[in-house]
Amino acid sequence: MKILNNLSKLLAVLFAITMVGCVGSDFEGTEYPGNEFTVSGTAISALGVSGDFDIGKADVASVSYTVNARGEAISGVEVRITHPDGPTGSLGTSTTFPDAKTVSLNDALAATGMSIDDVEVSDMWLVEYLVDGNPTTTSFSINTVTTFKSALAGTMTGMATVTAQGGAAATWDGNAGMVWEGPLEFVRQQLNPDDDGEYIIMTQNGNADPLEDISFGAYYAGYGTDAQGSLPNGDLRLRDVDNKLSITGLSQWDEAYTITDVVVDGATLSFSWTNDYGEGANIVITRDDGEDWPALTN
Repeated sequence: MKILNNLSKLLAVLFAITMVGCVGSDFEGTEYPGNEFTVSGTAISALGVSGDFDIGKADVASVSYTVNARGEAISGVEVRITHPDGPTGSLGTSTTFPDAKTVSLNDALAATGMSIDDVEVSDMWLVEYLVDGNPTTTSFSINTVTTFKSALAGTMTGMATVTAQGGAAATWDGNAGMVWEGPLEFVRQQLNPDDDGEYIIMTQNGNADPLEDISFGAYYAGYGTDAQGSLPNGDLRLRDVDNKLSITGLSQWDEAYTITDVVVDGATLSFSWTNDYGEGANIVITRDDGEDWPALTN
């Protein structure tokens, strides 16, 4: 009988230890309005999570959430945020509950030691609750968006097919039908979210070197070049004005470019370009993120 009594006490102690360790979203605070966990165990929960980080409005506290804890008293709940590339940091510690919070992208950058240039659209930030430095099972994610009037920046896969124009570029016409395929990027130049879109186009040569290239890769197929100085640069930029695409500026050879036949089909954008030297190409660009392009035209 003495052995049974000792065994019962031991089981009771083990049960109490187990309940004290119950820290996580398995015990949602909203489900227990009373004091069911005041004796042993603590329920930690993230309530009312809403909003996204906005690259165009990094100083706006656009994300809200509430830190909630019910049950046995704890010293506090630390909120830790982590960028998908790895940098992590603390957004502070809550010691009274429920504790309603708001946070901006700039707050996240300060916590992780990052800059706005390190952040891209669709970056998913992980937010975790820690108690006494130990992670709990309570977490949520914050997406990164942009409210830029023109939001075409990103990585894509491009295909450029050389087209004959019957102009001065005889070598180019002789390579009509040649195709280049590879990585392509639209690099946003406008800083104000309300400005029209302005983009530098980057492609990769055979050595995977990123090069500025308004031909969208067509020069690799048309001339077999792989050097930055042999690609059309100057002050040429892709412009997006109210969803209308154009190429502005002149190349280093004083050539002007024109875009025609813009077609959008979900995540695929196609168009043709020509220049006044007599070169041209058909371009097909597919977004790597699978999202649809806006309703672009020329």
